[in-house]
Amino acid sequence: MKKFLLISLIAIQSLILFSCYDELIDAPVGNKPPKTFISVFADSLISQQPSSVKLSWWGDDPDGIVIGYFISIDGINWTFTTRNDSVISFTLLGTDTTYLFRVAAVDNSGNGVYDNQLQSGNLNFGPEPFTDLNNNNTYDRGEPFIDCGAIDPEPAELILPLKNSAPEIKFLVDKNDNTILIPDTTFPVASFGWTITDLDGDNTIAKVFIALNDTSQKIQLPASTRFVTLKVEPPYNSDLVECDVYLGTSISTPYHTKLPGLKLNDTNRFYVYCEDIAGSQSPLLSMPSANSSLSWYVKKPKGDILIIDDYGISDNASSFYFSVFDSLNLSSRTDVWDIKFGKTSTTPAQLLPKFISPQFTETLKLFKAVYWYTDNDPTLEPAQISVREYIISGGKVFFSMIFPQQFDPRGLSDFLPVDSLSPAPISFIPRNTLINPSDDGITLNYPLLSIDDSTIPVARIRTYYPNPFAAKTLYRLGLSGDPIIGFKSSDSKLIYLGIPLHRANGNPFNVKTLFDKVLFEEFGLTR
Repeated sequence: MKKFLLISLIAIQSLILFSCYDELIDAPVGNKPPKTFISVFADSLISQQPSSVKLSWWGDDPDGIVIGYFISIDGINWTFTTRNDSVISFTLLGTDTTYLFRVAAVDNSGNGVYDNQLQSGNLNFGPEPFTDLNNNNTYDRGEPFIDCGAIDPEPAELILPLKNSAPEIKFLVDKNDNTILIPDTTFPVASFGWTITDLDGDNTIAKVFIALNDTSQKIQLPASTRFVTLKVEPPYNSDLVECDVYLGTSISTPYHTKLPGLKLNDTNRFYVYCEDIAGSQSPLLSMPSANSSLSWYVKKPKGDILIIDDYGISDNASSFYFSVFDSLNLSSRTDVWDIKFGKTSTTPAQLLPKFISPQFTETLKLFKAVYWYTDNDPTLEPAQISVREYIISGGKVFFSMIFPQQFDPRGLSDFLPVDSLSPAPISFIPRNTLINPSDDGITLNYPLLSIDDSTIPVARIRTYYPNPFAAKTLYRLGLSGDPIIGFKSSDSKLIYLGIPLHRANGNPFNVKTLFDKVLFEEFGLTR
């Protein structure tokens, strides 16, 4: 009886096990595709978003692991990614655009072989992603690939109404965050710089426009333009002229389109604005601002000579040089540029442009010759940056320059052919001290000069050691050791005296003769 019961129990158990096994074979549970979810980092999905949107997504797979996602913004072209979020930039097709963003999770139930097409439900996700080792845009056996399993046949969707953001434009600012303004008076050379930002991405800027005085006469510039220099070369046959436009800070070839509307010997206003690929425009910037009391007067050059007044002492210097140039019949062709005007210990000079290169340099190039005279605090940065380039372009410079008691002389070789200066200045030069032509000066017929007999001392004067390979000595002071006070470059394009020439017209009163020698003989100006 016990044996019978044992056999019966075994039979029943076998039947049960067989029945379970048979049921598993007849109805196996298949791999279930993952489900996908999506969210946007924004206050609300109802309000329109900028065209760059941060989105996040995730997947849930009941019987496997999510290995990545296919994403699409058109429902046709799908891109595989393993990321769970991204800042995605959308192309704006108009002022406002609506996109349908889709994400489909992918699980790890791949088949172990490369698939040229991935189908899930009614969607074709294209081929499996692979590493194209030979760059032939085709999968080849042995190349690594993502073995995609089941794909969510009903991707998560998010409707994105995208609002185009208008670009913002601002003029450049200095280190103190003050707008860099054009000086209130310039010659017909002016530089302007600005920045452009766009919430949709700076690459959405499509056009930049500039104008002078009348925005209906605007010209279009390349979208990348952030700096321009406007320049009008002589001769000036009209007081209303067109400008050459140079893009960027390098002055080489002008832009193919001239900018009309510059008024000479009159006030002007510069305009700039930009437009993005959707047609939205930035605010219109102007300089000077229309609601400010500032002005921009463009001075028409008289001729080919420029006097740079770098002299802040109130004495007769300016009237002296005017008298000299007038006596040489040059006043009608000579302009004066006061680059120290308005300068104090706390405020910069008002007529000196902030953009030394290119605006200051290109202004010099409007003239054939420059006479630059200074007090003992010369404006060295423009000289260091501009003089060499000006001379290379064909210009000539005559300096009457002195230096402060303490300064760093290392930058002087940027524009002067000198090896060094005297280690300390001469405290003062006695009245009537002679300024004698050197041997080369005598050979070249340079006139004898002399300090005047004023009781106001000529003080803190440096002497020089010119580079013997690049310069010739012209003058020596009639003091112990005969120190060098004047020299010229070997090509005669730069002449330098380290003394205020309006104080060097003592007996025999030869400063006019010196200017005659330099301007007409050395520099070759016409009389």
